Amino acid sequence: MMHKKLELPEETDEVRITLAHGSGGKAMRDLVENEILPYFTNPLLSPLEDQARIPLHSFGPLGDRMAMTTDSFVVDPLFFPGGDIGSLAINGTVNDLVMCGAMPLYMTCG
Repeated sequence: MMHKKLELPEETDEVRITLAHGSGGKAMRDLVENEILPYFTNPLLSPLEDQARIPLHSFGPLGDRMAMTTDSFVVDPLFFPGGDIGSLAINGTVNDLVMCGAMPLYMTCG
């Protein structure tokens, strides 16, 4: 089996995710506060807990059931003819819900 040589990008101002970000310490907190929260600020997530509590009574007018899915996508390269990893992740996950008759209201991020 041939393995592709990993080529590291040139130094940039971009954040590089390391194992330290998964430890639950300062590196993770800084990553969440500086790189993720600015894009996901809302009342359900602002408590910064390990879960989001969603009041089910808010779904009343939409029905009595909730569907949830999450997916992981791995592609190389990240940008390809006709799309990119971001579009694939959103559209693939939304498609899973729509195909079972659900109405997508929220997205998970992990």
